[in-house]
Amino acid sequence: MIYEMRRYDCFPGQIGNLNKLMEELAIPIFERLGMTFVGAWSPVVGDDESALIYILGYEDMGARQKAWDQFWVDPEWVGGRARYATSGPIVSKSNSMFLGPTRYSPLK
Repeated sequence: MIYEMRRYDCFPGQIGNLNKLMEELAIPIFERLGMTFVGAWSPVVGDDESALIYILGYEDMGARQKAWDQFWVDPEWVGGRARYATSGPIVSKSNSMFLGPTRYSPLK
């Protein structure tokens, strides 16, 4: 299993819209496309209150690529995401880190 940790930094005032978009639209599509949604977190200490971090799991990098290729053209995603960006763009920047479990990790 390979894990992808994604971090999204939002424009001011947009974290609520991102959380709604994730919960109501993106996560159901992830699951439908076979992406394993591990969890999502918001920083509780520091000045990162406009950040969202979440982890997805895949069998391998090929499965990841296939899932994201399907995600970006998914009619539900293409048609639905604009309703969450009613006051302008939501995400100012994003990045990903790919993680493989150690032999002692409870998540494999």
